[in-house]
Amino acid sequence: MTEGGEINVYNPDKLISEQVTLKTIVDHTNAMALARTGVPDVPSEKPLTHNERMELRFIGLNQIISTQQCLITISRPIVKYNSLQKWIKKQKTDEDKEKNPFEKENNNYTYLIELLEDLDAFEQQIIIARKTKKKEDDFIWERQDHNGELVKELTPNFFKMIKLLEEIYEEINGIMLKNKIISSGISTDEELDYNQKEALAVERIIEA
Repeated sequence: MTEGGEINVYNPDKLISEQVTLKTIVDHTNAMALARTGVPDVPSEKPLTHNERMELRFIGLNQIISTQQCLITISRPIVKYNSLQKWIKKQKTDEDKEKNPFEKENNNYTYLIELLEDLDAFEQQIIIARKTKKKEDDFIWERQDHNGELVKELTPNFFKMIKLLEEIYEEINGIMLKNKIISSGISTDEELDYNQKEALAVERIIEA
């Protein structure tokens, strides 16, 4: 009850859902920063080597996929409900429903599932790249420098995938905004938080 005597309804499920969503967004922000800089959110005191940074950037790529999959899993029930309600209103008769099945309609939910399938395919690409000996499907290459030491470098596959993941996140974020799973305020705070983390990560690299 507030000071004015008004009673506020406490919804623990809603609060838990918001906290889980926000935590996953923060996890995604950290994963994106790791993939771009190779500097962890809580770095050790010992400066990271070039090879360690490359490995961490690759780990960050995996984490981006995982957190985006989680965001879709969190969003699916609400997005499906909202999309289904819109579909029901458009289909006036049973015949309309048979002609235009929900699963084949272009809506936020079916698009979200398409994005999830893309993420699952990315995950499989990484698994296959680890298993095969072909260099063309790798995300990290090793080469010898002039001293004969092995140096790790990220491949074009890495940079192509991270660009696609940025685009997918933009789509997921848009669907979450449309379905009021997040607010524009959360999105703005996330961007601010990311920029701060990225600046700090760059500073750590310079100091290392």
